[in-house]
Amino acid sequence: MPKNKKAKCPPKQSRQFYAAHPWECRHHEAHSDIAAYVEASGEWEMILTVHPTSGASAEVVAAYIAAIINEHQSKADLLQEAMTALELCLEEDRLTFTSEQAADRVVMRIKARAS
Repeated sequence: MPKNKKAKCPPKQSRQFYAAHPWECRHHEAHSDIAAYVEASGEWEMILTVHPTSGASAEVVAAYIAAIINEHQSKADLLQEAMTALELCLEEDRLTFTSEQAADRVVMRIKARAS
């Protein structure tokens, strides 16, 4: 008897649980915590504790980590918006008001980042 072949499912994309809001640093006397808004729980949660090293304070390292993550997220949002605007322009046989506005918004965001 032949085995039933299961249909292959596309790989699941991981959901970003920490991308809804910028990460925040909360500094204490002996360490710093980095908090992120977790969409799954609807709450701010500590996701990282940073301790001082011999060369850097916990506050400086935590602020550096949070800045890197927040910058990455803002670039990812801009890239997603640009791809959506481009798809909208390519779907239409001509430039519509909606596609022109979407493209203009992306151009303005890119110009603002460059200045």
